[in-house]
Amino acid sequence: MSAVPGRAPDWLLTTVTAVRELMIKRLEAAAADPEAKREMEMALEELDVMWEELQGQAALLTRENERYAQFFEYAPDAYLITDAGGSVREVNQAALELLKAPRDEVAGKPLSGFIAPEDRVSFLARSVGLMFGNAAMPPSWRSHLQTLDGAGMEIEFSVRAIPLKKSGIGGICWLLRPLA
Repeated sequence: MSAVPGRAPDWLLTTVTAVRELMIKRLEAAAADPEAKREMEMALEELDVMWEELQGQAALLTRENERYAQFFEYAPDAYLITDAGGSVREVNQAALELLKAPRDEVAGKPLSGFIAPEDRVSFLARSVGLMFGNAAMPPSWRSHLQTLDGAGMEIEFSVRAIPLKKSGIGGICWLLRPLA
């Protein structure tokens, strides 16, 4: 039984390995009792089969995650995901091109920093309204974006909050469409 990078978490490998080693020790100790030995051998075989199935599921999840990441990164529309504080967590290639900025100048920075100064207060009010679930706020609006090189353009923002499982908002998904 071995771990392949990206296929199973280390804690799971450690746990399964510890259980397997314990079972082998018990198997060795039960060598005098043929029935106990047979049961232990069957349990070890079942453990190995379950481990292989888990590794297969982990590999499938890894592939699906990579596929989603590629769809997000190379989507033809500009997408951003911000955290609850308004900082950009994820940004795709189309958004970087729209902002005329490299990834390290966008990721981790507040999205409001790319809004034209005259629209910033309104933008922040709408963002905060989204975080508090203000149903009166429309899911899309127009505002002026300011790219890293200082150029301005009118943008339509379409937004959707990312709900947390229990309550609240974990972040916001943004779709940016240039107008004109």
